Amino acid sequence: MKRTAAERGRMGGTATATRHGTVHMEAIGRAGFWATVERHYGGDHQLYMQALRDRQAKGQPDPALGCQVKRVTN
Repeated sequence: MKRTAAERGRMGGTATATRHGTVHMEAIGRAGFWATVERHYGGDHQLYMQALRDRQAKGQPDPALGCQVKRVTN
């Protein structure tokens, strides 16, 4: 059975989390956040957070990053 890219990514992320633990996952998430801030928002982390909140409220993808920001509903 052929898996989608999203399924393969999820499986790889789960395997990495299992192998390295939550501290490692938090560290790479933090590093990714700051890399995005530097690369796409000129080092302005508040601007990036506001952009994420705006897109989350609208449920729109981020064209600069090519990813979907989904609104969490409980």
